Amino acid sequence: MNLSVAIVSAALFLVTAAVNLEVPLYRAYAEAAGYGNGLTAIVFAAYVAGLLPVLLLLGGISDRIGRKPVILAGLTSAALATVLMILSPTMSTLLAARIFQGVGVGLTVGAGTAYLADLMPDGGTRAAAYVAVMTSVGFGGGALFTNAVLLHHLTPVPLSYWAVLVATLICLICVSQLPPQRATGGTLLRSPFFPKGAGLAGLAIALAWAVTGMVITVIPAQLAQHQLTVWTGLALFLVNGSGAAIQPFARNLSSSRSLTIGFILLPTGYGTLLLGAWLGNLALVLGGAAIAGSACYGFTYLGGLAEVSRLGGSQRARAVSGYFLCAYLGFGLPSILVGFVGDRIGVMPALISFGFLLSLASLVLAHRVKPALPLNLM
Repeated sequence: MNLSVAIVSAALFLVTAAVNLEVPLYRAYAEAAGYGNGLTAIVFAAYVAGLLPVLLLLGGISDRIGRKPVILAGLTSAALATVLMILSPTMSTLLAARIFQGVGVGLTVGAGTAYLADLMPDGGTRAAAYVAVMTSVGFGGGALFTNAVLLHHLTPVPLSYWAVLVATLICLICVSQLPPQRATGGTLLRSPFFPKGAGLAGLAIALAWAVTGMVITVIPAQLAQHQLTVWTGLALFLVNGSGAAIQPFARNLSSSRSLTIGFILLPTGYGTLLLGAWLGNLALVLGGAAIAGSACYGFTYLGGLAEVSRLGGSQRARAVSGYFLCAYLGFGLPSILVGFVGDRIGVMPALISFGFLLSLASLVLAHRVKPALPLNLM
């Protein structure tokens, strides 16, 4: 790995780590502000509100002005979010921080992937693998870092905030020293494209990432009844980490087989996680998170991506954008709905209702999967 690849990979890791840095403290911040589960989920979903406009309106920005300035802007946005939380660790500040985090990810992941593809001899193949690993570990690693710190010292501004901020500032300096790459031109606005037959893959990833949203926003409210909220960070890390670990195996399967396995694992993992949250059994919580994560960021993720890429043809890039639009809508909207329902009827009944709908949808979609080519999309 040359130095430029290492620096860009570090940027991808740090920007995604910043996104979930505060997850283990969500419940504490919400209780201090008097927020219910619904309002907490809205704050969480502000990340999507920052991310989607960047994906939808600025998809070609790094082609127009170059990769390096866009990566610098993404790192700056992530650093600003962390600074805000250090200065004022409250839910109102977190709302603004989540928007900046979304902007940071939207800018950095696209530009970083393109930069790595330009640096590597085989283009997108190795670059995609680097991005998949760094972002998966980053999304879970930030929460895990805070989780580990809180086990030793409970504080609204843990050391993990400062550590990630310092590392991000150092990375900003390193990125500023990277050799500039010539802008390639192209259209700034790249709207998503939904090819015929891609609806199943879109629904599949929306369901999968909805489970991740529940782990971050609603399930901690149930864990709090057993004093297990602090373990939310580890549960989220297992959701992301197990998916990253399973990706090499999932790439060897056909998209249809991968999606089918995902439809089995997703409700199984969620059910196990929910049972653990109900009983206060940490082993079941963590085991369920790992099982669900193998679908969220492994089988379902890669199977759907392969199917959309195949159906997209010459519009593959726009089709993938549409796929991620479905993913992030699933990531944010169901958790808001379940959060508000939980405030009215109770957290556990709301989570069980979601589990029933998740299982039913998985069963219906599994029967609609058609044979497809092997993945090999990377």
